[in-house]
Amino acid sequence: MDAVEGPPAASPVNPFSPTAVARVTEHGTDAATVVTVAIREATGHLDNYLRTGGGGTVAVVGDYGTGKTHLAVELLAHARQVTGEAGQAIYVDAPADTFLSLHRRFLGRLSRDAVRDLVLRYGSGTGAAMPPGTTAVGDRPEVDPAPPEARDLRPEVDPAPPAGPESTGALARRLREDLAEVTTDPAFGTALAMLLDPATEAVAWDWLMGYPPAPALVAAGVTASEDVEATAVEAMGVLALLHGRRHERFVLVLDELDKILSASGRPGHETTARFERMLGLFATAGAFLVIAGLPDMLHLLGPDARQRIGPIVRMSALTGEDVRGFVRQTQLRAFGEARLAPFTMETTEYLTNLADGVPRRVIRLCYHLYQRAMQAGTAVTHVMVREVVRVQFDLASRQDVGAEVRRVLTQDGWSYQRDHLVGSLRDLPVDFWIPLEEQNAGCCVLLTESVLKSEEVDALNRRVVSIRAAVPDSEVILVVVGHLPADFAAELAGTFSIEPIVYEPQSFAEDLSGSVKALMRRLEQVIGADALTSVRQRVERIHRQQTNTQRSIEQLSYQLDEIRGELRHDLAGAAARLDAAAPARRAATAAGSPLPGRVARVFVEAIQALDQLTGFERRLADAFAPPRAGAGPLPDNGTPLRSLLRSRDVQRAVGTSVVLRRLIEAFRDGIEQWYDDHRADPRPSDLDRLDRLCETYDGIAEYLPLFQLDTLAGLAAPVAGGDDGGEPAERSRTWSEARSVFDGLGARVRQLMVAG
Repeated sequence: MDAVEGPPAASPVNPFSPTAVARVTEHGTDAATVVTVAIREATGHLDNYLRTGGGGTVAVVGDYGTGKTHLAVELLAHARQVTGEAGQAIYVDAPADTFLSLHRRFLGRLSRDAVRDLVLRYGSGTGAAMPPGTTAVGDRPEVDPAPPEARDLRPEVDPAPPAGPESTGALARRLREDLAEVTTDPAFGTALAMLLDPATEAVAWDWLMGYPPAPALVAAGVTASEDVEATAVEAMGVLALLHGRRHERFVLVLDELDKILSASGRPGHETTARFERMLGLFATAGAFLVIAGLPDMLHLLGPDARQRIGPIVRMSALTGEDVRGFVRQTQLRAFGEARLAPFTMETTEYLTNLADGVPRRVIRLCYHLYQRAMQAGTAVTHVMVREVVRVQFDLASRQDVGAEVRRVLTQDGWSYQRDHLVGSLRDLPVDFWIPLEEQNAGCCVLLTESVLKSEEVDALNRRVVSIRAAVPDSEVILVVVGHLPADFAAELAGTFSIEPIVYEPQSFAEDLSGSVKALMRRLEQVIGADALTSVRQRVERIHRQQTNTQRSIEQLSYQLDEIRGELRHDLAGAAARLDAAAPARRAATAAGSPLPGRVARVFVEAIQALDQLTGFERRLADAFAPPRAGAGPLPDNGTPLRSLLRSRDVQRAVGTSVVLRRLIEAFRDGIEQWYDDHRADPRPSDLDRLDRLCETYDGIAEYLPLFQLDTLAGLAAPVAGGDDGGEPAERSRTWSEARSVFDGLGARVRQLMVAG
């Protein structure tokens, strides 16, 4: 029996998260925090920085669900609590895109007003003259939110007398001199100084966001960057240095940074070089950088980059005591009482063991177990824990995995038998038997569901002994369809031929294929198979592989012929009519739009720019266009597009372009609906809704890997008046102009809508 700590909680509200995904708020996360070894270690590094001001980088690494984001946000909240000014501690969820997208998201977190206020105080010389116990937001003093015990960590500030405002030119010169530590580009000093002038504030901010300079900036000597990625990295270092010049601490948390480092289609050495540059800039600026990601993140970096990273904090598994503390804290926050019920000491230890101490698994289990306990009106039991683990972790069925095993064995050319009886009739048949021909030997594959009890481990061990007693020269592979705790896996590995394979869709085929090949080779060596026999068996296996491959190719070819015939018959006429009507339809859409003319044109230009950039719509229409009169034999118009789509990079890029087109169209529809409802006299709340619409577009567009569109160079339409062999420089300029139309579309639409 499980010992129960009082009756189960009576509240029907489940205090645990069903998804166990950390959510970021201005005050940290909304979940209870258990102070683990990793949290203590990371917080210690942060406190040391807040005391000394010695900049550097700390890496937080761990697998999915181990609490990296939760730890990162706890550091953010701790830094804000100590420094007393939220603008000095920034959290950024890195996009799976470029460093330019990362920089734009970083600036969005800072906000234009915060950067302008930073430059304003820098120019006025008042950056270090803030009175103790207050923080500045504009001109309004606020009470210091830091508790007394945290204020001793606050860096000492050398008071400086306030100075009068400088002219834009003088401020720009002083900025250029001070920023020379992190950049040699004088444009940063000019743009930051122009940010204080209401007449040039918007265009200066746009340039800082990575857009081409407006005429006002060009007149001031700011030129377009040759490498916007490198400029974006320098801009982040510039803003960190400005905080340092005001003797402030600056903390930046970059979560899931591995998404940028492993973004497909980007040269690895360029990515690594820019990352190294970012680490160096933040160290020079005296800032504290926290990078969080998967363990592979460190392997993606070169030796120089790894040397620039300071302490590495590795996420650790939760213990039973940690889980009990989490349960009590969660119920204290929800109900005002720190209780363990409906869980018990025994069941928390049990579920911690079955979840391998992984926080996300533990929290999800707590959610479902709490639900079951409330429905049953009892405490959580061991039986409940096992049932929930099976339901939540056994996402694939044995039938599905069995089909996957058959596919792998067939693809590799092995001869195998299903449900083969090894031993006496009393024994259960093995799921798959792969014989070593002309020998009483072979390899078998056993499938089992989640292994959650020691009795199940014993039963599997006895089965292996029985198989080897019947066939001494045999190897056994165990495939677990569900969950296998780490300690059970270690125990089973000592009995089976290799460590059990836990089914994961992404890696299962490769793991099983490699294991079968290795064990069959081991059997050949053990039994001393004749060399000629081994060669013959391998030739036969290769022959079976080729036969299977040829059969698959013929099947695929037949299906493609059917599809091609149906498409030509059904869509050729419709595609020609759509192609002929496309220009009139675009004109009618622009003319019939309820939006103001300038706004409607922006959307039309964005769609046209996307067509120019990718050329996919034109090529698709050409593939189904009817032949011209007197053109001779019927041409295969789909050949050019088909040859391009053989490339996986092109397929991904086409997918990105289609999603971008749908995003622009949905954004246009939302703006039209807003304009219909609020065109007469929009209230402040209506303008807030407009802001959210525009921010939603920009936020989603940031997640799209727009750099992949460069792959579609072979599809893009030629420049006006030229042919497909146009000058590379001219084509490059055209692509740059086309991308600038829909990059930052939300901000431009908002500006035009407000201007009327």
